[in-house]
Amino acid sequence: MTIGRNTVPMTTISKVSSMCIRKSVGPVTCMLYCCIFLPAVNVFSQQDSARTRFAANYLIMKSQLNGIIDEAIKNNPSLKAAGNKIDAAKASVRYSKSLDPPQVAVEFYNAPISSFPNPFKDQMEYDYSIQQMFPFPGKLGSMARAEQKRAGMFTADRQTREQDIIRNVKALYFDLYLKNRQMEINHETRALVREFVDIARKQYELGMGKQSDILRAQTELSTLGNDSLVLVQQRKSMEGMLNALCNRPVTTEIGLIPEIDPTMPDFDLNTLMAVAEKNRPELKSMQYDVEMKQSERIASGKEYLPDFMVRGTYKQMISAPDDWSLMVGATVPIAPWSLGKNSAGTARGDANIKEAQGELDNMKNMIASEVNDAFLKVKSSMERLKLSRESSIPQAQQTLISAMASYKTGKEEFLMLIDIQRMLAMAKLDYHMAVMSLLDSQSQLERAVGMNIKEIGQAPKGGRQ
Repeated sequence: MTIGRNTVPMTTISKVSSMCIRKSVGPVTCMLYCCIFLPAVNVFSQQDSARTRFAANYLIMKSQLNGIIDEAIKNNPSLKAAGNKIDAAKASVRYSKSLDPPQVAVEFYNAPISSFPNPFKDQMEYDYSIQQMFPFPGKLGSMARAEQKRAGMFTADRQTREQDIIRNVKALYFDLYLKNRQMEINHETRALVREFVDIARKQYELGMGKQSDILRAQTELSTLGNDSLVLVQQRKSMEGMLNALCNRPVTTEIGLIPEIDPTMPDFDLNTLMAVAEKNRPELKSMQYDVEMKQSERIASGKEYLPDFMVRGTYKQMISAPDDWSLMVGATVPIAPWSLGKNSAGTARGDANIKEAQGELDNMKNMIASEVNDAFLKVKSSMERLKLSRESSIPQAQQTLISAMASYKTGKEEFLMLIDIQRMLAMAKLDYHMAVMSLLDSQSQLERAVGMNIKEIGQAPKGGRQ
């Protein structure tokens, strides 16, 4: 197993040396070419290859994750229930706009006792009437506007629930990403320890090593094998939780999540705050709640205005010509025994508005705190990732190369070789944990702001308006 990315194959150096000899190039120039130019070319070619691979992996991962998110949104029962709640609120708007049904009556007037219980026997008069209540103009409109705001609030609540589901899916998916990397590190480490076993055996055969070194390497290999079984079980458990969010069988295979090299985003905190205040569905829901309470307060204020009743009656009489009558009536809201009810309703409406406005202001403060926390986590994850990639892993790799060379010459204890191998595995794990942390903190930032990373990047720079 080759440790490090800057190794130049010996066959390449031999070919270059032969070329230098054939072309009568000086030995110093040839040496410089081999030691400086070739490693640089090798590094650049490896970097280009890695960029291409990581770019392809990113597209694969994005497609896989988007597919899972789409399935979760489509099949999640709570989102379907939220959609039904919105439909019910929209139906309530139509309900609030409609008049109460009319009352139709038939009155048997001046019926003799002898005709009971037959109302049509010896009847003197039949009165047919229809009656309709008409609220004061504007009352139904105020109640309908309140219901419209309620429907808007439920729509924003559904968006909140959808974003929560997306956040939960991404959190589990990125945990699964890390578990894949842990399994890869375990596989690489086992291959390295197998190499240790071969080295220790050769050293023992040459009389430069101990049999205990072979046993230590084999014990380490067995431990790594047990760790591999645990990682497989943990990965299946995570797949089950992710499948549950998509409302599909828990044994459904997710597939391999490829390794990526995440981009380093550049965010402005003031811009994030402004975007969050504009796009967070919780704020939209609470703003609708405030407006709904205001509409309800307006409607309760109109209870001081009278409602009207109109009734028309047609009288069919046996001993006289038929005739008709019309009655118009009105409620008296300012009567002393009903005035207290109306004033209590307006006072309740004022209190509800203040409560809703206070909750909205509190939510703005909480969201600002969430955005700031997610922003700091992104920054911290970026620094941690950079440190692991540029410092910890290369140093651990160089340390291992040096320790292996020293062990082969009898200058290093085998136990130190095992410790350095563990240190390298830990450095790689720290790097991938930093990658996962960056992905997860970006997802947390998306949830805090109410937009995805691409949309955040396209938002105009600047503070709150």
